[in-house]
Amino acid sequence: MTRSFTFIGGDKRQREALSLMADMGYDIKVFGLALRGIRGQVKEYASLCPELFESDVLVLPIPYRDKEGYIDMDMAGLELEKVDLEDLFHYVKPPTIIILGRADQDFMALAKEKSIEYYDLLKEESFSILNAIPTAEGAIQIAMENSPITLHGSKALVLGYGRIGKSLSRMLKGIGAHVSVGARKDQDLAWLRERGFEPIHINSLGKVLASQNFIFNTIPYLILDKKALKKVNKDALIIDLASYPGGTDFEAAKDLGIRARLDLSLPGKVAPQTAGKIILDTMLKLVKA
Repeated sequence: MTRSFTFIGGDKRQREALSLMADMGYDIKVFGLALRGIRGQVKEYASLCPELFESDVLVLPIPYRDKEGYIDMDMAGLELEKVDLEDLFHYVKPPTIIILGRADQDFMALAKEKSIEYYDLLKEESFSILNAIPTAEGAIQIAMENSPITLHGSKALVLGYGRIGKSLSRMLKGIGAHVSVGARKDQDLAWLRERGFEPIHINSLGKVLASQNFIFNTIPYLILDKKALKKVNKDALIIDLASYPGGTDFEAAKDLGIRARLDLSLPGKVAPQTAGKIILDTMLKLVKA
């Protein structure tokens, strides 16, 4: 069964997925995502309208909302209206399926009210595992570009041992960094010791913060608060990979003279082709297209 797709918003990842689908012959409609030379059966729209939503699958960004709460759109070179959830659900109707990243309570409530089926890519295990690879590589690239020292021989602390934490700690160790990993579960701490990392219980972070050259956070709640930041080496670099607003008190870091940055959606920035292919493969399996 060949399905039709509508893309609203996104970044280089969605553009790459869209390009691959166009080459495969899918019928595609687009709003809020600059095509930039993409060819195939793609129709671009300048505004929301019923025809735009006449597709089997509606594809939204990852995460689907920007910092202001609107659908995250590529506005470069485009003069487009901002779109919020109410605008979106005014048009979308069953049996359209929505695919997106990070479905929040607002989205889930409206989807339930309108009886719209949806898939959150960030809750799909295969997607999240594969997506962790370009995220980890991107974090390492940022560390290399923003430090006068090599990762090899440095002390690196990874906070969290989920999918990204696992990939990142493994890669850092492979480069030759001395890697400590902060986790909470006894099981994770045991596995960390078995795999040759220095396991640090989250409650004991204060004992190791001062000695770290790099701190990578993947924990999506405030873990590096002002109290913790006061113990961080002033020459250290904090790279926060957790979902907005991250797990670092950035204002406190600035006041303390500590370099800290929030790096979101790294796969779309550092490896859009790989990330786009991951989105495409996962998406087509989910909707059986």
